[in-house]
Amino acid sequence: MVDIHCHILPGMDDGASDFKTAEQMLQTAAEDGIDTLICTPHYSPKAYRDCPRVLEKLAGSAKAAGIRLLPGMEYSFARLDAEIENLRPLGESSFVLIDLGVPNLPPSIEELFFLLGRNNMQIIIAHPERYLTEVESALELSRLGAFFQLNADSILGGNGPRCRRMAARLIRSGCCHYVASDAHGRHRTFRLSRCRAHLEQRCGKAYAGTIMDTNPERLLKNLPPVSLRPEENGNWLLRLLKGRRPQRKASV
Repeated sequence: MVDIHCHILPGMDDGASDFKTAEQMLQTAAEDGIDTLICTPHYSPKAYRDCPRVLEKLAGSAKAAGIRLLPGMEYSFARLDAEIENLRPLGESSFVLIDLGVPNLPPSIEELFFLLGRNNMQIIIAHPERYLTEVESALELSRLGAFFQLNADSILGGNGPRCRRMAARLIRSGCCHYVASDAHGRHRTFRLSRCRAHLEQRCGKAYAGTIMDTNPERLLKNLPPVSLRPEENGNWLLRLLKGRRPQRKASV
């Protein structure tokens, strides 16, 4: 599997604190079935400058674990002070990962999409289930051309019931194109395999395969993701929200 969002590069942000932690994360990722990691430290001038060097230093350990490392960056919309033409995309693609971080769409969001589009760049919104409160906001972002990456922990309920419910609503609305770990270390780790099994059971194998395999692979080829809604097989939303099969006669 390809994980498009993780904080494994040591000393870049609040992720891995040192190379020992990063190497432990590599082992955990390999055990989770991941063979490609896009390293996305939170943007800072230091992280932007040092990321290539630190990635190269970690590459040997990654190769030994059977993992390919690719460069990337996670940008905060509130602090998007890097020049547009110098934004670091995910891998060799034209996709930029942006944490919007606010429940309401900023007035300047359309200008950002225009500027990025003019520079042939596309936006992936990172973990919108953590801050958006209305699906309509995601649909508006989708209209502007955004794609969405949800966190595995949110879908599994690890970030609390509100995030789990919002993740389910985004999935049902077709506003989930990728699932990533957003791994930061021992306590925020890789659970993509578990999330995949969860989605297969509750949303169908075709949906899980598209979100977990097809779309990340397409990103690596600089192709847009496939937009897909889960199979409408009964009370799937209730199963996703509850994390269990519904009782007879239960309804959404």
